[in-house]
Amino acid sequence: MKIRRIASSIALAAAVALGATGCGLFAPQATTDPYSPSDGIDVTVAGVDVRNLMLIADEEAENFNVVFTGVNTGDETVQLRISFVDANGTSTATADFEVKPGSTPFGAVDGEFPPVLVSIPDLAPGAMVTAFLQVPGGADVERQVPVLDGTLAEYRPYVLSVKDILAVETEDAVETETGESTN
Repeated sequence: MKIRRIASSIALAAAVALGATGCGLFAPQATTDPYSPSDGIDVTVAGVDVRNLMLIADEEAENFNVVFTGVNTGDETVQLRISFVDANGTSTATADFEVKPGSTPFGAVDGEFPPVLVSIPDLAPGAMVTAFLQVPGGADVERQVPVLDGTLAEYRPYVLSVKDILAVETEDAVETETGESTN
């Protein structure tokens, strides 16, 4: 009789312990899910990893700097096109990038490549904008991209002043005349 009580006690204790912690036994672990540890988004498009993609508004919130790091895992430079569509689907802005093999940051005012600006009417910091990312020969990938401004200190270097925008526009005009592209 004592053995039955002991066995019953052990069975009851095991049931209580399993019941209290059992939900973690079968539930997926959130720490194994990939995520963007910053405010931007991560997406892979035909061999190019686009990391921490976001738009940063200029001082007037009229133009938006396309900021991300492109990671090309191949041996050849890849052409990446990002098309942004406004909420109504009536206006689009396109940004083209040459992503060299390795890791290439885009959007820094003093970076290797000049900032690429897009203008989307009625877009404001705090919103999300639909973007289609495409690489020649690959399928389009649609994502929602956050729009930020210089409120947070880490994004202030990407906020363009009127002087910065004029410099970018002047460089774009020179590229158009010569037919050469720096990015």
